[in-house]
Amino acid sequence: METNTEKQTKERMLTDARGREIPAKVIDRDIIKRDAVVRKVVERAIKMHEKLEADKHRITQELEEYLSELAKANNLEWKGNAILFSFDESQKVEIRYKENIRFGIELQLAKQKIDECLKEWTTDSNVNLRAIINEAFQVDKKGEIAKYRILALRRYNIKDPTWKEAMELIDKAIQVTSTKQYVAFYQREKDKGYEQIILNFSSI
Repeated sequence: METNTEKQTKERMLTDARGREIPAKVIDRDIIKRDAVVRKVVERAIKMHEKLEADKHRITQELEEYLSELAKANNLEWKGNAILFSFDESQKVEIRYKENIRFGIELQLAKQKIDECLKEWTTDSNVNLRAIINEAFQVDKKGEIAKYRILALRRYNIKDPTWKEAMELIDKAIQVTSTKQYVAFYQREKDKGYEQIILNFSSI
């Protein structure tokens, strides 16, 4: 015959958000059922994530080994992006590397140089270029500068020595904080365009 102590030991308990243990018998059945369903599907999702993470590691390793071997055969070291096609071109893999950057204090010095240019240039200077330059250094709501606008300034072939000094300062200001690898997979049916195989691979 079970004692009261043994019954209490076997009694099912659920822990709430505040860390308190509550006897299951006093909790609404719908809440208990919901708890069980959520735990079941999340556990399955975790296992899927772990498998996808392991698969990503294997896939990227195979791709990097292939590209490294190809480069090594030509006495080179593989760097940069790549697009690989199957023989019939029905499948392709794209590998891209994106650098996350920030700007150092040299950017402020570059802005001063650019301001000098704007003052020295005559009123006949390209109004559109002036607008582009001013817009490049505007900050968004978070107080951040749009990096692509700053980098785009370097493509203008302006002979002014002060402008060139400003562009050199921008080059010095660029600091690579990290590099992210992106891998995308595509497949196409005959006479149709490529469709990406959605895996959200790069977020893992």
